[in-house]
Amino acid sequence: MSKIPPAGRLRYLLLPALLLAGCAGPATLEVVEAPPPGEPVVTLTILQLNDVYEIAPIAGGTLGGLARVATIRERLLREDPNVLTVIAGDFFSPSVLGTARVEGGRLDGKQMVAVLNALGLDVATFGNHEFDVSEEAFLQRLAESDFPYVSANVTDASGALFPNAREHLLLPVEDETGATMTLGVVGAVLPANPTDYVRYEDPLAALAEEVAEIADSADVVLALTHLAFEDDARVADEVPRVDLVLGGHEHENLRAYRGRGLTPILKADANATTVYVHRLRYDTTTGSLRMDSELVRVSDAIPDDPEVAAEVRRWVDLAYDGFREAGFEPDEVVTVTTEPLEGREAVLRNQPTNLGRLTAEAFLHEAERGGAPAELALLNSGVIRIEDVVPAGPVTQYDVLRILPFPNLVLTVEVRGDVLRQALSQGLANRGSGGFLQTTGVAQAEDGAWLVGGEPLDDARVYRVAVNDFLVSGRERGLDFFDAEANPNMSVVARHRDVRMALIDELRRVYGQP
Repeated sequence: MSKIPPAGRLRYLLLPALLLAGCAGPATLEVVEAPPPGEPVVTLTILQLNDVYEIAPIAGGTLGGLARVATIRERLLREDPNVLTVIAGDFFSPSVLGTARVEGGRLDGKQMVAVLNALGLDVATFGNHEFDVSEEAFLQRLAESDFPYVSANVTDASGALFPNAREHLLLPVEDETGATMTLGVVGAVLPANPTDYVRYEDPLAALAEEVAEIADSADVVLALTHLAFEDDARVADEVPRVDLVLGGHEHENLRAYRGRGLTPILKADANATTVYVHRLRYDTTTGSLRMDSELVRVSDAIPDDPEVAAEVRRWVDLAYDGFREAGFEPDEVVTVTTEPLEGREAVLRNQPTNLGRLTAEAFLHEAERGGAPAELALLNSGVIRIEDVVPAGPVTQYDVLRILPFPNLVLTVEVRGDVLRQALSQGLANRGSGGFLQTTGVAQAEDGAWLVGGEPLDDARVYRVAVNDFLVSGRERGLDFFDAEANPNMSVVARHRDVRMALIDELRRVYGQP
């Protein structure tokens, strides 16, 4: 089984265990010993991805890549044709390829849906970043998907289900002897990206309602979620009929057990640098369920599936052509760095990193180049989207586009000291989110006092600050007051070039011409 048939009926046979020896070599398959003839045990395997923004490998080509995930899936299929492949949200956006304009419009996840179709994805739930794109693009992605979406708590603005979306799925699963169980699948997403065309309901209440709806029909209930871990833990504790939670959103692999029944909660790493393989054995006589889960590193030791690799290459080539039309040369080497640049979200959104400081320095030098020099520079860490460590060595323009996929401008703004102090303090309060600030030219003393250029910040003085335009739009978390258009104590002095051009120049300034 590689697709959900229209009637929603799946037939699963006994599946192999997927093993990884020390995460150093390719994943290998080993056949699980079959139960004795007539034993009423139904077995299935679930291959789980979450938070995938890149169709091609990252980390210098050493990790990730959906063509490698397809190989893992094909190895399972060689043992049995029935594999359930799921993704726990966040794949339309944000992605640098998704920003490329092809045939007059942005891709906006079109490349991701096409590659997931080629891979053989069976079921998806929405992530909050699915709603980054316009309503038109969103509906087009749903229509292009060969797989259904399951979500209990999002509808269109009128309250109707989106096309190709379902509140739940009921999937009958059989073994070779005819023993049967029914897998119920429910889904939910956190209401993090409000937009006019989406209506969110409370995710926990909606999940509980859907689980109650299918409780008499499902033997095993899977919650496929895109929630913060604390909410997944609440699902495990407050909706005890849920047997397993396969989630996303955090970007780091996670395995935990919560609730009175110690319900497993599992998440893989972002960008398919790992996937989870879950092997379930359900005893139809006792109603007992056993699940063994294997976190598999997707490395360059795993070869590409040729057909999926060709689809990946097709979309990369189309996107590169779009970038060239926009004035970039993706393959051009900008510089050769002497150190890795830390761009992983879990680090970048919690502490200063060398990539964050380098980007802030790029803004500072861009303001100077543009004739409106600044004393300090700030950026919201969420503007950096690479979710990767850029290894020491050649850095291409495409790497820069991956770092800063959005076409923000660098601005020089004048900000009164008390407003700047409030923004800096809120940046610290935003630790763990994209509103955490990366900076240069400003520091905090041991007593908590803010220093600009080594001097205490003066509330009455006006400072010149280099920023990306989104940061002063009032749309960042907790920074609604930091709006250069609405706050009378802020004003735009000058608008400069695209942030990507500024970073290219800064890389060359720091590390030299290639």
